[in-house]
Amino acid sequence: MNNLGLMTIDLFNKLTGHETLHPLICMVDLSKTNLSEDIQIICNFYGLLYYNAPEQDKVLEKEWLRLIYPGETIEIHSKQHQHADCYSGVLFHPDLLHDTSLENRIETYPKCCRCRGALSEHERRIISDNLREIGEELHHAIDRHSASIIASHIELLLNYCVRFCNK
Repeated sequence: MNNLGLMTIDLFNKLTGHETLHPLICMVDLSKTNLSEDIQIICNFYGLLYYNAPEQDKVLEKEWLRLIYPGETIEIHSKQHQHADCYSGVLFHPDLLHDTSLENRIETYPKCCRCRGALSEHERRIISDNLREIGEELHHAIDRHSASIIASHIELLLNYCVRFCNK
């Protein structure tokens, strides 16, 4: 395992083969990653990671949501791990939240918001739809409204995460 130390959005994108569309946020889609070894990183960003297990594992409740905070260590699995490509989500730097309603609320979300267990089809669709909306906004030209719109989508996604984890 390679310990790369502090991870930035841009470095994450370079390691996972993604284009940096915005310096403060990126979408996680490890299905396109071609890592040769596991990587352990300390984040300088927030993130919401979703492990959407293959259909045969859903029966075993191998599916989860996890909220990460700056300073936490996470591991990115290489292609040699079975189902390493089942991870998706969003990573965002604290500066993205500047002058948004989420800036003052982000610390109110549980630091250990980690859901384990099968999500309903409806819950999976909500997560996917919210992630898609964030991704679409990233493909829009960056303007003075971008951060606010993206932060609103992230806040909605976080609220659903808390709901799903507390069921």
